[in-house]
Amino acid sequence: MVLLDPFSHRTAYKIYVDLLRAAVAVAITLSLLVSIDRIYKVLTYLKIRAKTWITGRRPEHSFAARSLPDPVQFSSAYPRVAVQLPMFNEKAVCQAIIDSACEMAWPRERFCVQVLDDSTCKATRALVDDKVLEWKERGVNVECIRRTNRQGYKAGALKEGLDLLVDYDFVAIFDADFKPEPDFLTQTVPYLIDNPEVGYVQTRWVFVNPDESYLTKAQEISLNFHCKCEQFVHFATGSFFNFNGTAGVWRRKTIQTVGGWQSRTTVEDMDLSLRAYINGWKAIYLTDTTCTNELPASFFAYRKQQHRWTCGPVQLWCRCAADIWRSALPLTTKLELLVLYFGLRKFATHWVSLGFFCTLVPLTVFTPEVNIPLWALVHFPVIVTITTAMFTPKGWLHCILYVLFENAMGIVKLWACVAGILDLKQANEWVVTTKLGSSDKRPGTGAAPAVRDCKMYLNEMMMSTFVLTAAFYGIFSVNKWSFSIFLTLQGLVFMAFGFNLVDCGGLLGQRLGKNIDYAAMRSLKKAKSAAL
Repeated sequence: MVLLDPFSHRTAYKIYVDLLRAAVAVAITLSLLVSIDRIYKVLTYLKIRAKTWITGRRPEHSFAARSLPDPVQFSSAYPRVAVQLPMFNEKAVCQAIIDSACEMAWPRERFCVQVLDDSTCKATRALVDDKVLEWKERGVNVECIRRTNRQGYKAGALKEGLDLLVDYDFVAIFDADFKPEPDFLTQTVPYLIDNPEVGYVQTRWVFVNPDESYLTKAQEISLNFHCKCEQFVHFATGSFFNFNGTAGVWRRKTIQTVGGWQSRTTVEDMDLSLRAYINGWKAIYLTDTTCTNELPASFFAYRKQQHRWTCGPVQLWCRCAADIWRSALPLTTKLELLVLYFGLRKFATHWVSLGFFCTLVPLTVFTPEVNIPLWALVHFPVIVTITTAMFTPKGWLHCILYVLFENAMGIVKLWACVAGILDLKQANEWVVTTKLGSSDKRPGTGAAPAVRDCKMYLNEMMMSTFVLTAAFYGIFSVNKWSFSIFLTLQGLVFMAFGFNLVDCGGLLGQRLGKNIDYAAMRSLKKAKSAAL
């Protein structure tokens, strides 16, 4: 018989406690830095808005933007503008964006639309061809460009299309689910005409379907903070803000001089705008000029989108660090980009959500020797949540669910960070975010109502089991009610994610609006069952 040494067990447990205490200290520090960064941005936003209210001058007023002359009498004074519409198998929205682009107010002889259609779906290609032919017959210079392969994905399509636009000065870009207003170009292009140092103009996103489900509402809260606060503050303070990939206009010369579209990461938009910033080009963010688009209502599509949006910046961080350091930017700007913009906001923040709140907090429930101060667990996170939700009308009503959803997405985002750092195969996966055409009511284009599929996610199920076990242990064994309430809610959301119950048809994905067509959803389910 082998006797176990009790001292070795105590020593091992002590080492475990010391390691957990150190990990908690690191996590609290990162969480504090992330919180301070967000709160500082909100305070800066309020300061800028107060100054605007007092002086009447918005940040974009620092740049000239003269009104354009009458397009009929002085059409030759207008620069040549092209609109690029990259798309791939987006049947539900492909015709609506072609309509929106072709309806833009600009002299017809100084304007063209490029439909960069990489679709492999015959039905989608037919819809695109029909719409292109319709607008050609109405006198619009519109053409459909199709490649024999998807090399470089969106960046490759944009690059190939740009090579054909030799006579055009500016290029507007819209993803297929966006719907710009007819005056979009007259609101944005003058900033490029009158400011030769400006490389691109980005407009703010607004959403057509935020009330479709709790999943879309959580996305709206997150993206409203990014669009209304983060991008606005970075522009107003002269810091780097990235092109969002759509709903903006580029100077063709800028794209060419900084190396063109590249597909070395899954965030070709951030890559191009970062190279423009490093090379001295300025950019303008127009928060009062908006462009509507659709939030992904499918949980699967949302996961793919978040993986790409998280992995891409980490990839870019690794690939562009040397270029940033060798650039002529001031030292403080270099450090801001490398440490604050990429290191903290694009990397560390994802470790805080899953690593701290969903892993270390439950572990401390099982380890009474390690304590987490209330300000780190409650006070600062509550302040950050409220200040994030304040940019969405009635966002405070959904801010708790928003936090739980963001934490539950931590598994996807943390894995994306690892894939980006290690440059794994998954880091180069480029999956188009499926949209359902929520705002397009025309026959044959809008997709059927979203129906939850049967796919389950094992990682979320395992995390749910772990978090709920910690919650019950805290209630019945150590009486940590403050921890257990949060952990119970978080564990249930992980479970909903694991069972894929957050689509429109799922338990936590129920529609917030009152116009849901349940009969249509039931009919579609029956049709799918019959087909199987």
